Amino acid sequence: MTSTAPGPATAVAEGVPVGVRVRVHPGLCEGWGNSHRFAPAVYHLDTEGYIDAHLLEVPGDLADTARIGAEVCPARAITVIDRNGARP
Repeated sequence: MTSTAPGPATAVAEGVPVGVRVRVHPGLCEGWGNSHRFAPAVYHLDTEGYIDAHLLEVPGDLADTARIGAEVCPARAITVIDRNGARP
């Protein structure tokens, strides 16, 4: 039996079809963990509580989840970029 759960976001890779691209601004991240709390499939934390990657390619089925995680960041350290380059 195969799983139908969405796959996790991955670090940037060439040729990977994505729903959105997420940019985390390390100088702004304060380690609150809200992004991970609301979107754990997208935002993974390192051992110090900061987002583990600075540029992510997020599959389409997790795009809304990525946006929610970005919206709850109190430091506004996360930018979500649509495939067409628009920043919602």
